[in-house]
Amino acid sequence: MNSTTMTAAERGPARTGVLRRWPEWAPWAATLWALGYGLTALGWTLTGAGFPVGRADPDRQMSLLGGVPADVGAPLFAAVALAAAGTGAVMARYRPGAPVPRWWRRFAVGFGGALTVVLLVVVPDTRILAVAGYLPMILVKAPFDAEMRGQVGDALGVEHLHQVIALAGGFLWAAATVAYARRTVGSCARCGRPDRSATVAAVLRWARPAVYVAAAIPALYAVTRWIWVAGVPLGIDAQVHEEGMADGSLWAGAWLASFALVGTVLTLGLVQRWGEVFPRWIPVWRGRRVPVGLAVVPASVVAVLATSGGLGLIRVGLSDNLITSDDWAAVGPALLWPVWGVALGWATLAYWLRRRGRCADCGLR
Repeated sequence: MNSTTMTAAERGPARTGVLRRWPEWAPWAATLWALGYGLTALGWTLTGAGFPVGRADPDRQMSLLGGVPADVGAPLFAAVALAAAGTGAVMARYRPGAPVPRWWRRFAVGFGGALTVVLLVVVPDTRILAVAGYLPMILVKAPFDAEMRGQVGDALGVEHLHQVIALAGGFLWAAATVAYARRTVGSCARCGRPDRSATVAAVLRWARPAVYVAAAIPALYAVTRWIWVAGVPLGIDAQVHEEGMADGSLWAGAWLASFALVGTVLTLGLVQRWGEVFPRWIPVWRGRRVPVGLAVVPASVVAVLATSGGLGLIRVGLSDNLITSDDWAAVGPALLWPVWGVALGWATLAYWLRRRGRCADCGLR
C-alpha cells in the first residue's frame, strides 16, 4: 500500500464534522455512558428493583443472560460499568507520544474489547433483531393501523430499551478502544495507518467468499418462509403450518423474509460496482459515488444483531429441543445467523478498507 504523506497545505482544511472527529469524543462518550450505566446498575443493586435482564425478564429464554439472578447481576453490572468509567477516563486523557506501560495498554485494550463483545453480542438477543426486521413494516402500516400500534406498544418493554442502550454503549466502547489502541502505537486514530499490509491483503482476499456466505444465509431463511405462505409445509409441522395460514402469522414471517432478501441484494453490493457508484436507474443520485458510511453503518449493525440473535436462538433451540428433523425449517436456517453475522462483518470491513481512500487526517493512502 502506498503510504506517501501529504503536507497540511496539500491535505487542505481539516474536516471538522462531528462524526469525522470520532477519535476525539468517542472515549469521553464511552466513559460517560459507563458512568451513567454504572450508577443505574448501582440503583438496581440498592433498591432490589429494575434489573431488566435475567430472571426478571419475562422472555428470558431468548437471552444469553436469562439465568442471571438480579442479586448477582445488578452488582456485577455496576462494578464492571464503574470500572469501565475509570478506565475510559484514563484512555480519554491520553495524549499521543506520552509513555504508556505495556501492562496498562494490554489491560485497557483487552478490557475495552471484552466489554464491547459483551454489550454487542451477549446482552442483545433475538427480540431486538426482530424489531429491526419488522421496523419497515411498522413504519409503513402503524400510522394507519390502531391495532398494530397497540400490538407494538404491548410488545416493546424495558428489556428492548435496555438492549438498545447496550448496543449504543457497545459501539461507543468499540470506537474508544480502537482509537486508544491506535494512538498508543503511533498510528492514525482515525484510519489506523500505517497498518499491516499483509493483514489488509488477507481481509480483502477473503472478501468475496464472505459476501457470498453473508448473502446466502438470509436468502435461505427467506426461501423457507415464502414456501410456507405458498401453501407448502416444508420443514414444519403440518398442523402448525395450517394454523399459521389461518391466523395470518406466517405472513409476518414472509414480510421478514422479504426484508432478508433485500439484505441479500445489498450484501452483494459490497463487492459489486453498483455498491460503489449509484446505478443509472436510481434518480437524483445516479452516477454518484455511494457514501462509505451508507453501506458500512447499517451492515455493521446487522452483523452485530445477526450474531447476537443467532446465539440466542441456538440457546433456545438446544434447551427446548426445538431442533428436530420434522421442524428443521422453523429454527434451522436461523441457527446459521452467527455465521451470517461474522461473514457480514468481515465483508463490511473489507469494503471499508477498499474504499477508505486517502485519510484526511494523516494524509496516508
